[in-house]
Amino acid sequence: MNDANPSTTLSAADQQLLADAAAYLESPGLFIRLADMLGKPAEALMTFLPDRAQKLVSQTSMDALRLGLDWAIRTLPDQDEALAQYAEKQSSPLGRWWRRNRHTALAGLTGVSGGLFGIAAAAVEIPATTVVMLRSIAGIAIEHGANLDDPATRLECLAVFSFGSKPLEDMDSAYLTARVGLAMALHQAQAYLASHTSREVAEALAKGTAPLLVRFLSRVAQRFEFVVTEQLAARLVPVVGALSGGAINAAFTDHFNRVARYHFAIVALERRHGRELVQAAYRAALDARKDKERATLEQVMSRG
Repeated sequence: MNDANPSTTLSAADQQLLADAAAYLESPGLFIRLADMLGKPAEALMTFLPDRAQKLVSQTSMDALRLGLDWAIRTLPDQDEALAQYAEKQSSPLGRWWRRNRHTALAGLTGVSGGLFGIAAAAVEIPATTVVMLRSIAGIAIEHGANLDDPATRLECLAVFSFGSKPLEDMDSAYLTARVGLAMALHQAQAYLASHTSREVAEALAKGTAPLLVRFLSRVAQRFEFVVTEQLAARLVPVVGALSGGAINAAFTDHFNRVARYHFAIVALERRHGRELVQAAYRAALDARKDKERATLEQVMSRG
């Protein structure tokens, strides 16, 4: 199956999904650009505190991800409970709307409240917001058939924070490259979780005696630090920081929800058709998009 032409194996709907995913995952979306725009004025102030700011970004990023991992292992519902919650929230149009938007709204509120207290509140508010985003991502994973009883799925939820950024010039695909870069660290972290209880994991994280988990979190943090930088930058401007902090939190929550929907939809396709076939189709969709963009640019330049 993996050697077949993707167009003869994947349905038209599957191919459209991959085209939409490539369009979003390979470049900063509207919400990322919004967050970047809101954060720029305050971000300029961080240049006056370069050492302190960088240390704060790195520490807050890792604290947020550690809390997210601990929360994912200890408090995410099991598979049956999660499916029951999902079915209940599908019961009415209002329930469906609330299911899709409640975490974005909650993240926005925590951003507003945290912004009122500036940098001092960041150590509490940003990890809390990360947990809100992670809970939303876990719900999306369930929608696409992922099994929350599998430790790998819980790690995949955290890995979503690494996806959806603009590729470097030499990257074939930012999304696929990020997945390859995380693969070994994720596999090792999964093996560690499978051989330890949730209590043992929590104690090891607190004592710093779980290098395999720390390595995985560090790989995720390399990209997640962008989010934390924007959140911290917004807090450097009192009052305005509260408003922009709420908008940035809501924007990033919505962004990572979209990233999660595409990621877990792609993973679901890989389960059905094989990873090689699906990723080949994804690359084909990405190449077609790039060719279209080049053709459009050439037309514009020729008219000029």
